Amino acid sequence: MDVRNVLENSGLAGNEVNVYLTLLDLGSALAGDITKHSGVNRTNVYDALERLIEKGLVTYVIESNRKCFEAADPRRIIYYIEEQKSELEKKKNNIANILNELDGRRKLNSSPQEATIYKGKKGLKNVLEEVLRLKKEMLLYGTEGKLRNLVGEYYAEKWHLLRKKMKIHMRVITNERRRGEKISTPDREYKFQRHLYEIPATTWIFGDKVAITVWSDQPITTLIRSKEVANSYRAFFEILWKAAKP
Repeated sequence: MDVRNVLENSGLAGNEVNVYLTLLDLGSALAGDITKHSGVNRTNVYDALERLIEKGLVTYVIESNRKCFEAADPRRIIYYIEEQKSELEKKKNNIANILNELDGRRKLNSSPQEATIYKGKKGLKNVLEEVLRLKKEMLLYGTEGKLRNLVGEYYAEKWHLLRKKMKIHMRVITNERRRGEKISTPDREYKFQRHLYEIPATTWIFGDKVAITVWSDQPITTLIRSKEVANSYRAFFEILWKAAKP
C-alpha cells in the first residue's frame, strides 16, 4: 500500500505528507533540517508545520529559543479523521435543517425546464441520489453494468438497498446477450432486446427527469428536468417495453 497516497486521501496536502514523513524518519528536528531532508522549501515547510500542528499531528518544544518539531503518534491520524467525520456530520445536520428554506428559494427562481451536465463519478452519484429523493419508478434503457463499475460495488449495493426500502420500482431494457446475467425480482424487472446494440450510453427516466449518461473514461451525464420531455421518453420506453422479451 502506498503510504503517501493513503495519507493524501486522508486529508493531508502533499507538503504536509512530506514534512510529516520526514519528521517520522528524523524523530525530532529544526525547520532547517526538515527543509534539507524533505525537499520542501523553507516557507512551505513552516506553512505545512503550522497546519500539521493545528491537526494535532506535529508537536514542538522550544530549546535555546528555537522550535524543535516532532511527529505525533501516527495513531493520532485516526483521531484526526474521526474529528473530521464529526465536523462533517455537524455540517450535514446544519444543511438538513435549512433544506426546506433552500428548496423554497430554488423553486422560486427555477424555470419549468432545465438541464444540468455532470462529469465523472460524483456527478453520477448526484443523479442516483436524485432518484432516491423523488421516490418515483425508474425506467432504464441501455447498459446497466458500467454504472456499477464506476460507482463501485459497495455504493451500488447500498443504493439498491435504499431503493428497495423506499419501494422504488425499477424496469430495465438491455441487450439480449445480458439475459444470463440479469434476473428479475419483485423490485427490479428486466426485459431484453435482441437488436439493442451495446451503445456506450444509458437513459434513465424517473419522475419529471431524464438522465442520459455517455460512458467514457470520464462519463458525462446530462440531467434534464422537464415534465414534457420525461413523459415523451416514458411513452417511448413503454413502446420498447412491450416489444422486448422477458
